[in-house]
Amino acid sequence: MRRLVTGAIAAGLLLLGPALAAGPPPDPNPAMNNPDKTAWQLFIEVNARTAGGAALFETWASDTDTFKPNPKFPAGVRALTLHPPALESAERQALQKAGQLIPQIPPGTPTNLEESRRNQAAFDFIVKNDLYSVSGLKKAFGRQLVFPVDSIEVKGNWMPVSDVPKWTLGRVSAADVPKAFHVNTGSDGKQYALVSMHVISKLVPNWTWATFENEYNPSRCDIIGCHDGFGAQAANVAPNPQAGQGYPPCTKSTALALLIAQGHLDPVFGHYCLKGSMTDFTDDTGLAIRLGNSVTEEGFVGSSSCMTCHGRAAWDADANPTPNAGLLSIKPLVGPIGPLQPNWFWSFVGPPPIYQGQPGLKRVMSTADFVWSIPFCAYDDSDPQHPQPSPCEGK
Repeated sequence: MRRLVTGAIAAGLLLLGPALAAGPPPDPNPAMNNPDKTAWQLFIEVNARTAGGAALFETWASDTDTFKPNPKFPAGVRALTLHPPALESAERQALQKAGQLIPQIPPGTPTNLEESRRNQAAFDFIVKNDLYSVSGLKKAFGRQLVFPVDSIEVKGNWMPVSDVPKWTLGRVSAADVPKAFHVNTGSDGKQYALVSMHVISKLVPNWTWATFENEYNPSRCDIIGCHDGFGAQAANVAPNPQAGQGYPPCTKSTALALLIAQGHLDPVFGHYCLKGSMTDFTDDTGLAIRLGNSVTEEGFVGSSSCMTCHGRAAWDADANPTPNAGLLSIKPLVGPIGPLQPNWFWSFVGPPPIYQGQPGLKRVMSTADFVWSIPFCAYDDSDPQHPQPSPCEGK
């Protein structure tokens, strides 16, 4: 029997000989198997320099373009339409209703404003499904939403250029800000520096998740470190014992340097670093995976999961967003990590386990396929004669 098995194996290897000689087969699922490389490929795609000199994502639809009556995808570059972080605003409103106080931002803290943009595929899905208005959300309650696979969304955090030198601990002078940071003009006419960026894509059902920071960000690798197995020569950077002290440059790997050279990027984007990427809620031992940006998730990086937070994006039958937004508490800030919980979306009778078809299940929240902008930004058209502007209206 051993001879027969060995012979069969040998015959099989002979048949595979040409294929093995040609090298390994192409990766059928790079978004899952090599997420850091995929993250960089997306970063290069969304930041590719257009004919007018802007980054590609700056020609995409912002929340202000999307969540309004009769939305149209923009033609060409649009000024930044910045607003305070939507998560913070929703949390503030929820806690105010609950009678809880929120600590004030310390005096002198640089202003952090954000803007979300989406490509044509994501924009068209929102418009086609009437997800940009309160009346549309009410009609869509209970429906399963699945964005098309070519959807991409970008959230950027921006800081007034004048605040950057102090914020970077003097490592970047006022004159050098445009050389170290991508800079754009806001709708208020002021200049803003891009300090961080989330990039997500629907290449996999639960989206791909990656967050980038400028290498001069003082807290870039604080608390959870920085992890980039493809694009950085130092794949893992441990957090400093003392926070907010800055980190060395994220020197690019040869493989990434080649991609950047082929990507038609403004050289300034070489100053940005992949903080990390994630493709699942937990690791292979069941431990919750964390990923948070020192700017976007300031104050709760240690308990931040992009995937879990966005997995909570939902609205109720009256089009109200998830209570307490993505955060579970404010003192201290604690974000949800690990798998999604059925009780976030369903009411039920009796103890767990909770399963599909269980008697007594009642849907209380409808999921937005991980896109917070839908429940946060839908404009209120309850009174058609006097529609209210979107809560995410740019300044």
